[in-house]
Amino acid sequence: MLLEFAAVIAISYLVGSIPSGYIAGRALKGIDVRDFGSGVTGATNVMRTLGRWPFIGVLVADALKGYAPVMVTWVIFESHGLQVASGVAVVIGHDFPLYIGFRGGRGVAASVGVYAALGLHIATGILAVGLFVVLTFRYMSLMSIITVPLGALAFLILAVAGVRNFLGVDEYTYTQAMFGAFATALVLLLHTANIRRLIQGTEPKLGEGDGQRKRAVPDG
Repeated sequence: MLLEFAAVIAISYLVGSIPSGYIAGRALKGIDVRDFGSGVTGATNVMRTLGRWPFIGVLVADALKGYAPVMVTWVIFESHGLQVASGVAVVIGHDFPLYIGFRGGRGVAASVGVYAALGLHIATGILAVGLFVVLTFRYMSLMSIITVPLGALAFLILAVAGVRNFLGVDEYTYTQAMFGAFATALVLLLHTANIRRLIQGTEPKLGEGDGQRKRAVPDG
């Protein structure tokens, strides 16, 4: 079992480390998106730097990074513990990617992808909530700090209630809720500055500050 955990964690971390936003920036404009806006590789910064369609592509790619390894882990091992280990490794890989110097994103899309593998209807529900928040308040950061904790709460409630999953073959477990707690803690930690700006009323909304450099970068 120890070898299985090690293999799942290593492979999942390497998959999570694939820097979708960084690749999009290099491929489309020859830039490092981390030199712009919030300085991360996440889909929101890609939207501010590259536009709507790259944002959608990166958002889907980052979510699939979370979904695919966790779902494959379940198909092979049918272990909630290994599933959660895979999910944690994917999110860490996304936030601290091996391939580009451990400076990645903030784990929101990847976490939602993991949620989808653990409970598809939960991920669908929080996506609907996230869309409502974005359309109503126009703060991507607010959507992030609401949806990931909401998913964690949903898994905890289902585990306490002993509810079976959408296939009706197994109950939700506290192990899955533990992933939600981990994802929530990491997302809130990495959004500390955003939370501060939201409280102060200085957080940029969608369409504000697009394409602004974080720091000067050499030409060429």
